[in-house]
Amino acid sequence: MTVEEDDVEANEPAPLDDHKLIEACLTGDSNAWEALIHRYERLIYSIPIRIGFSPIDAADIFQGVCLKLLKRLGTLRDYEKLSSWLITTTNRECWRAIEKQKRETQPSIYDEDFEREVINRLAASEPLAEEQSITFERQQTVREAIEALSEKCRALITMLFYGREEYSYQDIARRLKIPLNSLGPTRARCLAKLKKYLQGRI
Repeated sequence: MTVEEDDVEANEPAPLDDHKLIEACLTGDSNAWEALIHRYERLIYSIPIRIGFSPIDAADIFQGVCLKLLKRLGTLRDYEKLSSWLITTTNRECWRAIEKQKRETQPSIYDEDFEREVINRLAASEPLAEEQSITFERQQTVREAIEALSEKCRALITMLFYGREEYSYQDIARRLKIPLNSLGPTRARCLAKLKKYLQGRI
């Protein structure tokens, strides 16, 4: 690692954990609230989208979950279980979205087969099957681990594994403004840091 890369990573503050973010939110810190929502927005959105809701309805569900979180911030006790709470709350909002469609007089944008499928998925004693809940939480843990990396590592891992486009090594090196021959070692170093962060978490 070059001195410049060392300086970049050393100067980047570590992201606050959920406990500190929530405490800051309770003092009226809007930046902390934005950071908390940004941390979990993909988790929240992924649930209605995976069930089959349209992006517009998924956005409505997302807003409903955020409002409930805002109201409950002062009463949350186990901050380490926030992702589980959000998964449960999001599934309940999905249920309410279907019930609202059934009560309204205008034709539903979803057919009866879709409604039955959603109801069957949500009617279990647990809002999500245990296996699926674990999957969502693991995905969230990986996202938080990537967030904790340096800006360069975050960008590199995103382009390698999460980008909508398939980038060549030449494209990545050009976008990150690093020599092509250093991309391999940089990739290995970033993945090693990610692995270290995830040890004991998943």
